[in-house]
Amino acid sequence: MVLHLVRFFATPGRPLREQHQLGKWDLLQTSFETFERSIRDQLGRSLSGGGFDPARDIEGITVNRWPHGYAYGYTALTDPEFADDERPNVVGRQPFGRIHVANSDAAASAYTNAAIDEAHRAVAEIVGSKESENAV
Repeated sequence: MVLHLVRFFATPGRPLREQHQLGKWDLLQTSFETFERSIRDQLGRSLSGGGFDPARDIEGITVNRWPHGYAYGYTALTDPEFADDERPNVVGRQPFGRIHVANSDAAASAYTNAAIDEAHRAVAEIVGSKESENAV
């Protein structure tokens, strides 16, 4: 059996945007050993009544440390109102010389399709800029 476990951020009392930032930081600084120990402990406590033994029954653990899973999506409830071209994610993804930014943060959305859409946008920017250079 394959289990998919997800760890969510939560820093009660902090603004949502700050909770996202703290969640990214926590995810990146947590060691694999801490994840493994926590997973084995949690599953052992949850499933031992049915005969589950973490030492015997867990074949392997994979930790995907993807902080883009914490890409911040703006909300009208807590965030200031921005003009579309002034939103921080739009400002942050502007080309910087030959560097073009593409990730889920650039879309302000933690979904895979958003990251793919941003990659498509960035490649189109590059292709467009090369076509412009060739036309000169």
